[in-house]
Amino acid sequence: MAKWILLFLMLSALGFVLRYGKTEERLVLLILVSNFIGTAIIYKIGGENWLRPQIGIFLIDLSSLFFLAMIAFRSKRFWPLPIAAFQMVPVMTFFVMSVGVDLNSRGVGVTQGAWGYVQLLILIGATIRGRKLKKTQNET
Repeated sequence: MAKWILLFLMLSALGFVLRYGKTEERLVLLILVSNFIGTAIIYKIGGENWLRPQIGIFLIDLSSLFFLAMIAFRSKRFWPLPIAAFQMVPVMTFFVMSVGVDLNSRGVGVTQGAWGYVQLLILIGATIRGRKLKKTQNET
């Protein structure tokens, strides 16, 4: 059920941000969608095993973190910063699991995925806020 909610949210963000978002929002959307698709491909190739660290998913998450951090550091707005920060959760979890800390539970996978919902909601909210700011600036 949760994957259908994420898919619905992803498609909603895709349509809304592509229609109303600026370049910054569209770049973040591209990164998040690429991360989602890349992770799904790795799970299909390697099997859906949340209980062990997977280097392919780590590399996808790390590259997404890098690009999201670059956008956050260059942005004049605040919203890219929490999106990049939430991307650190799966990256740091990989490191913790790799050094042998016993986090082997379904809860780890669920909480890692939960941040994806929050990232998309922040992106949609930023796009809505950006539209309102643009309208306000045009009216004055």
